[in-house]
Amino acid sequence: MALDTNKRVEDMNYFELLAWLGIGSSHPGGFLATQQNLALMQIKPDEYVLDAGCGSGLTACHLAKTVGCRVVGIDINPQFIDKARHRAEREGVSHLVEFQAADVYHLPFAANSFDVVLAESVTVFLDKGNVYREFWRVLKPQGRVADLEMALLQDLPPNVRTQLEQCYGTGTDPLPFDGWRNALAEAGFEEVEIKNQQPLQNRSNLLVNELKKDWLLVKDLATKASTQPGLLPRLQKNAGFIKQYQSFFAYGLVCGRKPIPQQISLPMRIKQILFRNLGHLSRHQ
Repeated sequence: MALDTNKRVEDMNYFELLAWLGIGSSHPGGFLATQQNLALMQIKPDEYVLDAGCGSGLTACHLAKTVGCRVVGIDINPQFIDKARHRAEREGVSHLVEFQAADVYHLPFAANSFDVVLAESVTVFLDKGNVYREFWRVLKPQGRVADLEMALLQDLPPNVRTQLEQCYGTGTDPLPFDGWRNALAEAGFEEVEIKNQQPLQNRSNLLVNELKKDWLLVKDLATKASTQPGLLPRLQKNAGFIKQYQSFFAYGLVCGRKPIPQQISLPMRIKQILFRNLGHLSRHQ
C-alpha cells in the first residue's frame, strides 16, 4: 500500500518511517556492514542477484557499480521502489539494476532464477520459514543466500521485548545465532553458517548517520523535520532503546547454499515437505 504522506510520524510503523525518510541502510552495522558482507560473498560479474527488501536501492546499486553483475531489487513499499529507480539513474547503473514492488512471501520469479539472494534486516520482522523457503525456491541449485540479521545474545525479559516491539513493530523477533542457523537449515539449505558476527555497538544515531551519508536523503530532511515535529523524539526513542539494551544483541550474516537435487537426502525432502505444508496451513487458518 502507498504511504500516507499526511500521516503523523508518531503513528507510522517502523517500515513507514524508513520509507518516509528514504533510509535504506538502517540495518545493524549500517552500510559498513553491507560492504564487509559483500566482500565476504565474493559475488562475480556473471551472477544474477536478488536484493530482497532493497529499500532505497543503496546496496543493489553499489553492487552493480562495484561488481558489474545484474541485480533485481524488490521491496513491498512502492515509495522505496521510486527512490531506488531514481538512484539507479543518477548512479548510471540502470542497465544493470531493476526494481519492482513485491512481497518476499510471494516472489514474482520462477524457480531456480538467481545465483545469490541478499537480504538485510528483513527476515527479523517476518515469518522466517516462509521467507527462507521462498528464497530457496528462486535460487538456482548451488545458489547462495546471505541474510544480515540481528541476533540475541541472551533471552529478552518481557518488558524489553515489549519495548522492542513498540520501537520496531509487533512481530519483531530476533533469534539466537543457533536459531537463525536452524531456520535456514529447516528451509533446505546446506553449508549453513554465520559470518561476520559482531556485537551490536552503541550507534545511537545510526539513522541520522545513514541520512547524512546518503546524498539521496539529505536534501529534504530539514523540510521533513520542520513539518513533523515528532520526528526527532521518534528517532530518539529508537536510538534510546538500542543504547540501553545493546548488550542483548549482536548481528551477523546468515549464509547457506541450495544443494543440487541429487544431493537432497530423503530425510531432508520429508522435512521440506512437512514445513511447506505447515506453512500453507498456517496461512489459511
